[in-house]
Amino acid sequence: MEQEEITRVLQRINEAWIMGYADQIPRAMDDCFDDRMVIKGSDFQTLGTGKAACIQSYVDFVNSARIKGCTLSTPHVEVTGDTAVATYSWQLTYDQNGKEHKDSGNDLFVFARADGRWLAVCRVMIPAAAQ
Repeated sequence: MEQEEITRVLQRINEAWIMGYADQIPRAMDDCFDDRMVIKGSDFQTLGTGKAACIQSYVDFVNSARIKGCTLSTPHVEVTGDTAVATYSWQLTYDQNGKEHKDSGNDLFVFARADGRWLAVCRVMIPAAAQ
């Protein structure tokens, strides 16, 4: 049951940005992230901190790119008490700055349960080129 709840949060996050409506992303994602959310890059450098910055990163991407296709694997979720880790792979094709890009990689999300809800507290983006 907990794994399904976390999978639903991930689906909500991913559907919001894949559908490409930047103005709808903040409302769709607001209940998905902890206020102290952290985004990390492939070498674990901090790319952003806070819920607002995390949501804005999705908005910025959608505003700068046209998504042509995205495939996500089924998330693998491990729960221990009030903490969970979810991982999945992705393949993404998009146009940005007049060029087509084809990227792939993995995402790792850390979740914490607060007041009966699962909230993302950390996302690590690992492009295939960095693996």
